[in-house]
Amino acid sequence: MAIKIKFKRSEIVANIILNLAGLGICCIMMLNNNVSMPVKNLIVKIIVLAAIAALIANLWAHLRRYIKSLNHISALEIDHLGICNNISKPKILRWNEISYVKTKTVQMSSGRHSKILVHTYDPSHSMIINADVLDIDKNELLDLLNQKK
Repeated sequence: MAIKIKFKRSEIVANIILNLAGLGICCIMMLNNNVSMPVKNLIVKIIVLAAIAALIANLWAHLRRYIKSLNHISALEIDHLGICNNISKPKILRWNEISYVKTKTVQMSSGRHSKILVHTYDPSHSMIINADVLDIDKNELLDLLNQKK
């Protein structure tokens, strides 16, 4: 029997709102940049444009996840054959490819993010699961993966 883990919509919606707020702030900064020196004005605009590009890329990723959740596509599927990670681009790992599973917390400017690293015998096929967008506790998921393996 397959275990289907849904996306945590509240986390995705919160990220979408934060990205939209950031885009709004960046747009206001672009329109109201009252720096008297042209060189500083150009530097500020370049930095704000880079921030806008990063926010749009992040917003796009979260919108894709939200659409997947609305279409009832599971974020993660675990069955007797292996793991299918649908969080970003679908990736499948069979149980016989997996050597071990562990958690990792990554500190980023936006806060702490929980990741589950699925290591394979071939390191180029390893999988990173973003536990923050899953509707399951990371420790519960880790236990589940270790039981199946």
